[in-house]
Amino acid sequence: MQLTRRRNAAMALALTSSLHRSIPAAAFHAVAAFSQHNHRNAAVRHNHHRLKSSTSRDDPSLTSEATCYNHLKQSRPIRIKAKALHPSEAAATKAALLANNDDTSSSSTTPSTITKLVHFQRHGQGTHNQLYKEWTDRTGIPIDLSETNPELNPLLLPGIIDAPLTDKGRKQCIEQRIDKSKYLGGVELIVVSPLVRALETACITFHDHLPSTDNINGGEEGVVRWIAHEGIREELGLLLCNQRRPLKETRLEFPHVDFSLLTQNESESEEDVYWKQHCERTSMNNADDGTTPQRESMEEMSHRAYDFLVEYLYHRPEREIAVVGHSAWLLAMTNAVLEFEGSGDAEDFGTMFGQAELRSATLTFTQAD
Repeated sequence: MQLTRRRNAAMALALTSSLHRSIPAAAFHAVAAFSQHNHRNAAVRHNHHRLKSSTSRDDPSLTSEATCYNHLKQSRPIRIKAKALHPSEAAATKAALLANNDDTSSSSTTPSTITKLVHFQRHGQGTHNQLYKEWTDRTGIPIDLSETNPELNPLLLPGIIDAPLTDKGRKQCIEQRIDKSKYLGGVELIVVSPLVRALETACITFHDHLPSTDNINGGEEGVVRWIAHEGIREELGLLLCNQRRPLKETRLEFPHVDFSLLTQNESESEEDVYWKQHCERTSMNNADDGTTPQRESMEEMSHRAYDFLVEYLYHRPEREIAVVGHSAWLLAMTNAVLEFEGSGDAEDFGTMFGQAELRSATLTFTQAD
């Protein structure tokens, strides 16, 4: 974590320098304050206060725009029914799942119906969230995230690539660990976005599940596996805070995480291929100039979320799993993929996750009629 904090401080300095050259004075003062905040090494105080959902002043404005995605859900070959629950119900819920066993013990193939207990978490406050808040507070004008001019959208500046957690973000994750870890002892697998802020969030919140130095690769029976997956990373295209840094740096900082599922092999380039492919494809389709990449839409993210759940999570042997990702991806999944049993669950679970917020649900996968 010391390496991470040094990197975060260096990023804040670089970002301040870039912004000084490119944005209005009012916005620069916001970023100067942001830089000073990240230089302070104030101790993180442990406390038992429950987290509140973040407001629009803390985050880019992400909403489902009241769009109905039932046509998408009904068109997919596997339906995913969701039932929200409090993490305190995890142990009893898992015991019931294992007792019922979905007939898996009597079949040598993947059964047509499988239920899993999944804890979804959004990352804590990142430097891009802090920048957004500072910009909005100081200028009174929210950032237009679709704006392609870096003078008006600082999330396009190179210094914000793969934004890490702030001190506040780390504190949020510590609070979640204090509040929820007593309920998460049964987690068997942690799947995390390869972006640094999500990896940091998972390592803090699920600290009790980190492997020992003797079992860093998770080979020992009963040890929780940590796996990075491209399918749960944040919205692709345009916003550089969502572009991944070189993989070799991330591997070095998180040696207990298995990155083998990422698109590139050891012999290939360390660049963010997944990001690059999306940008190249959407740039060619951009009717405005043919060069600027487009932001991934809610529907496109929902396809990615569906593929992750059906092609990966569905086939995993573990029954209790943690998934640590991002707000836009989670919003797309909860609104355009999952089918909730009650309207109350749909309304509560379908809202934007707060920073570091963790929500639990059972997911039942069934073949569509």
